Amino acid sequence: MSWKDHLRESVWGLSVYRPFDYASAPADLVRLDANESPYPFEREDLEAFQDEIAKLTFQRYPEVSGRPLREALARRWNVEPDEVLVGNGSDEIIAILMTAFGGGRDGAPAAVLYPTPTFGEFEAIALAHGARPLPVPLDGSFQLDELRLAETIRRERPVLAFFASPNNPTGNRFDVGTMERLARQMDAVLVADEAYADFGGATMVPLVGKVPGLVVMRSLSKIGLAGMRLGALVAPSELLAEVDKVRLPYNVSAVTMALACAALAHPERLDARIRRVADRRRDLETGLRQIPGLTVFPSDANFVLVRTPGDAKRVFDRLLERGVLVRNLSRPGPLERCLRITAGTPEENETCLRALRAALQ
Repeated sequence: MSWKDHLRESVWGLSVYRPFDYASAPADLVRLDANESPYPFEREDLEAFQDEIAKLTFQRYPEVSGRPLREALARRWNVEPDEVLVGNGSDEIIAILMTAFGGGRDGAPAAVLYPTPTFGEFEAIALAHGARPLPVPLDGSFQLDELRLAETIRRERPVLAFFASPNNPTGNRFDVGTMERLARQMDAVLVADEAYADFGGATMVPLVGKVPGLVVMRSLSKIGLAGMRLGALVAPSELLAEVDKVRLPYNVSAVTMALACAALAHPERLDARIRRVADRRRDLETGLRQIPGLTVFPSDANFVLVRTPGDAKRVFDRLLERGVLVRNLSRPGPLERCLRITAGTPEENETCLRALRAALQ
């Protein structure tokens, strides 16, 4: 017997998440692969961050419930602090939900439903928790197949359903009415992942507490705070009181909470950053549509999905040779020959478009 005999079978099939090796890349690499904001914070914001860090007592643990941060987030989303739970990125929020609800029914593994293609961590975290992934294909326009989803919910009785809207990697948002109808058909929890909702589309936050089982995940990563690793869950206080029992103590650092509160203290600056990135996404989308041979999918996020006329790996490699890094998503199925391109600064977008034209020749 060894440790290998005790490892969960589901873990053997997982892969370690390994993004691009930026450390070995040239300093001037145009990074359009990770859906980050291209814009650093302004000097006045950085000074505010430094002031907040100077106030911290690093020998003490952070406030265990994250109350000051939950209050700041509640103000931004017009909910109550007791309706907000914070985590070390949205990935931890997914894991917390999986721990709380993923115990299964009648001795069978819990079923976790999600449309596909979508954010890969839904499947990975479900498998890591011993749950049974239940992918349901999107239709040909990357929209929800409501009839198929409803039938799957009725037949499989999932304990959790994750819907990313706007969806990563397709970029489009899903119809709120469709998700609301599906939530009302479940006897469990529907999670609306709104990591990209700041850039376009309606939010389901106002429906929390009105639609049974509906909870909403939000993030600050895509609007310029990816390095802080901060995710949040908006849910009825009664549900959060139970879910909070499986949240690890001190899961969000004092530094993250202090800097996030400082950023949230100036919502007008955050909103200006969001509009700026959304404008650059529209510019990128317009430029991509002018390149012959590309299929450009509509986006409500901070990135654009495209389908290349030929081998996507070849196009990806040619872009990298020209100093532009995007995400190669090509695999058999609906994402065949697809690349995902994050919106950059005007200069980065133009560099990408120029490199893409050359790569397609």
